[in-house]
Amino acid sequence: MSEKFSVLIVDDNRTNLALMDMLIRKLPGCSTLLQTDTNALLAGIDRLDFDLAVLVCRMPQADGIEVARRLKAEPRLRNKPILLAADEPDATTWSRATEAGIAEVMGKPINPVDLRGRILNLVRQPATATVTPASPWDEPAAPPPEVTAREEEYLSALVRVAGCRDRETPLHNQRVARYCAILAHNLGLPEEFCRDIRHAAPLHDIGKAGLSDGVLRKTGLLTPEERREMEDHTRIGHELLQGARSRVFRMAAEIALTHHERWDGSGYPQRLRGEKIPLSGRIAAVADVFDALTSVRSYKTSWSLGNAFNYLHDNAGEQFDPACVAAFASGREEIDEVMRAMSDPEDDTADAA
Repeated sequence: MSEKFSVLIVDDNRTNLALMDMLIRKLPGCSTLLQTDTNALLAGIDRLDFDLAVLVCRMPQADGIEVARRLKAEPRLRNKPILLAADEPDATTWSRATEAGIAEVMGKPINPVDLRGRILNLVRQPATATVTPASPWDEPAAPPPEVTAREEEYLSALVRVAGCRDRETPLHNQRVARYCAILAHNLGLPEEFCRDIRHAAPLHDIGKAGLSDGVLRKTGLLTPEERREMEDHTRIGHELLQGARSRVFRMAAEIALTHHERWDGSGYPQRLRGEKIPLSGRIAAVADVFDALTSVRSYKTSWSLGNAFNYLHDNAGEQFDPACVAAFASGREEIDEVMRAMSDPEDDTADAA
């Protein structure tokens, strides 16, 4: 977003507070308000002004959930989203957070990329939006909160596995997830789908965990045999994830299998054509290629934002679903924000014009 916004951060540990401040202030247009004393914070509640609050759950004077409850009791602050950081969110924590009107709960230690991504999503919500405190994996007849929290841990662990085996930066997976969510939103898809694909998309290349080091780490051109092995990562990823009861894992399996299919039917592994390719796979195909183009690789420099969008446009109707390309292009400002907030350390010189 181009406008400025402020984040209130409350943590009684000054070291942790400084680290959180450093992470959050990297977001474009973001300023921070820091507080270690919850009593002083609540005593001056009538003077508080912020766009989003990040609260630590465990504090000696008043815990983060109680602070959130007090903030939400103020009519002027009622619609301000709140993110809670908890050591090990359990059923009781989820329940109390929901009752207090907290928008999201995330476990500690905090993942910097996840933290910044969640903040960006929350501050984009309209001020009058209803805060949704439930886990992003909640569905009708959802399992108890402790099950969804455990599922989140499993998902995070698999994303880390994918990042360790893949020669690309772990930030690639996170950026692809954000791009997928932006694209899905611009297609007008239900919020449930947008939320699910944001959490499923980081696993699009999980099948690379089953490839040999010789193929996975090779920097030069692959031989035909190596290319066939590389293409197997789609089937391997699907086999790893299929059969799950979780809606998010089912979508992740679908994306893993189909994100290299092409609109004209020349992709792999099934050579699906057009709308026979699942929508999640068509969305991920655009996001994955765009991030590969705009990132530094051992074999290439990063493309500018404009050149990458031109590539998508030129290949709409052949490689990509034209509707997905159009929806992605309409989110150009948000995409630029993600690129800047989640840039690779070695990619600082990339031209994002």
